[in-house]
Amino acid sequence: MKRAVAGLGALLITGAMFAPAMAVTSTGAVKFGWTVPASFTAHIASDYTKASATFTTGPGTIQTSTSAGSGTCTTPSSGDSVTSFSLSFGTITPGTAVTGCNYQQAIGISVNTNDANGYQIFETLDVTAAPSFYGVCISTDGATATATTPASTNATAPGAATFNASNVATACATGTLLGPASGTVTNPGVGGDVGSAGSATDTTTPTSGAFFTVTAGTPATGTNFYGEDVQLNIPSAAPSVTNAAHAIILYFVPG
Repeated sequence: MKRAVAGLGALLITGAMFAPAMAVTSTGAVKFGWTVPASFTAHIASDYTKASATFTTGPGTIQTSTSAGSGTCTTPSSGDSVTSFSLSFGTITPGTAVTGCNYQQAIGISVNTNDANGYQIFETLDVTAAPSFYGVCISTDGATATATTPASTNATAPGAATFNASNVATACATGTLLGPASGTVTNPGVGGDVGSAGSATDTTTPTSGAFFTVTAGTPATGTNFYGEDVQLNIPSAAPSVTNAAHAIILYFVPG
């Protein structure tokens, strides 16, 4: 009996020695990829109503600076519309100091984009040198985009701008002084929506001093609204003029 068990054990060991080897796992791969093109649509409006999901015409409210010596500003007899792309400051009577006329919710901006590189919005006047006898200050109605049109951040009239001895504006009491264009301006004094033919434009795009910046990353979905007050400043020495017309050029620059 012992010999039979030993023989069985020997047979089992011999069988294990001749078992087939296991195969090694191999892999392959198929690459796949895709592209989502960037899209960008922007619009502007003049004299807009706050807290709206679309641009609707506002009341055309103009505040007069209350600093000593300020003259008077008048609200236009007929309000500007969001599609007129114009701001009517009416009649400005200079005082013994600078008069600042602040148009609330003057410029509305809407942006729809999926561009992950972000974008910037720049602005200049439609002149190529700092102008005399008027200066324009821009107050952004919030630094970032909102889901509805933003309200003016100037609950009370901001102070007037500062001018030098040559009657050139040098600084704003509130907001940012709008500078001249750096390229060749065509169609000065003409308003129009983004991309429309015939409106004021500049051959050179600014590279610094953006009024709004959206950094790279996942863009906000839907319509993104921005708003601005525009203050027109007139020094006491301003000469008479009838129906003066200039334009603010807005540049939309992808990231």
